[in-house]
Amino acid sequence: MNRTIRMIATLALWSVPLSGQALAHARLVEATPEINSTIAAPPTEIRLRFSEPIEARFSGIDLSGPDGAKITTEIAVRDKDMVAPVSRSLAPGVYQVDWHALSADGHKVKGNFKFEVRP
Repeated sequence: MNRTIRMIATLALWSVPLSGQALAHARLVEATPEINSTIAAPPTEIRLRFSEPIEARFSGIDLSGPDGAKITTEIAVRDKDMVAPVSRSLAPGVYQVDWHALSADGHKVKGNFKFEVRP
């Protein structure tokens, strides 16, 4: 009986580090422009950095202007970075970035944030 308890305890201890790895998925760790920032000059790109590599095919960025209209953006993905060039100069106002990504481990993540361009 004592041997069985020790075996179960050993298996439980070994499974803890593995379960943390299995539950891990990409999370946004850095954004340019910064989340909820106010900037003086319009950005030329939206750059997102994730905690682990992401898949380009199932990832994207949608940029919305102060009037709510979508500003079309193409993306490029390289390892942990997703970049969307901003093809036109942004007028002063509050912009929203909606993003979604598929991490290399198959988890889908999404989120959004705002930034403001001041005149």
